[in-house]
Amino acid sequence: MSLLARLAPHLPYVRRYARALTGDQSTGDNYVRVALEALAAGEQQLSPDMTPRVALYHVFHAIWSSTGAQLESGSQIGALGDGRDEASRRLMRIAPRSRQAFLLTALEGFTPSEAAQILSADPRDVERLIADAQSDIDAELATDVLVIEDEAIISADIQSLVKELGHRVTGAATTHDEAVEAVARHKPGLVLADIQLADGSSGIDA
Repeated sequence: MSLLARLAPHLPYVRRYARALTGDQSTGDNYVRVALEALAAGEQQLSPDMTPRVALYHVFHAIWSSTGAQLESGSQIGALGDGRDEASRRLMRIAPRSRQAFLLTALEGFTPSEAAQILSADPRDVERLIADAQSDIDAELATDVLVIEDEAIISADIQSLVKELGHRVTGAATTHDEAVEAVARHKPGLVLADIQLADGSSGIDA
């Protein structure tokens, strides 16, 4: 079986991964093309100890690690985020190695052991990188929450749930006026409001 025939079923997936890794389809495709050219020229080899798909990603990473990964810095990541959707910008803010491990497992469905082969890393290190990436994502998604609820017990339960989910409660109001004052002090990213408050006002109106 020819090299192209062996790799063809996996090319759409490595292109998908390259786009997620670089934040741009065109940039990702360039790295995939260079990896394929290196294989065709004999500059890189598919490891016989790996499945064809794992071996292809391994070669891609050899190319990426020697070029693209070296170019990433805080300022360049910020520049790469211009024009990207919010999900891409958040991914690009994750440290490169952690982003690779996370995408290989969460997006591409590789096991930590397979990801370790691709990254030439210890499986335990890959699991740590995945955990680091998940922590970074959780921190990115966390937001400030204002709770508008006039029942003290219900308000306390909501605040507890919000904190358990990794968010921050920056205010708790029981009336329309208190809610307006709370927003004036600190604008929340999310408001959880009771429709009908005890004083006759509405949390929705606030």
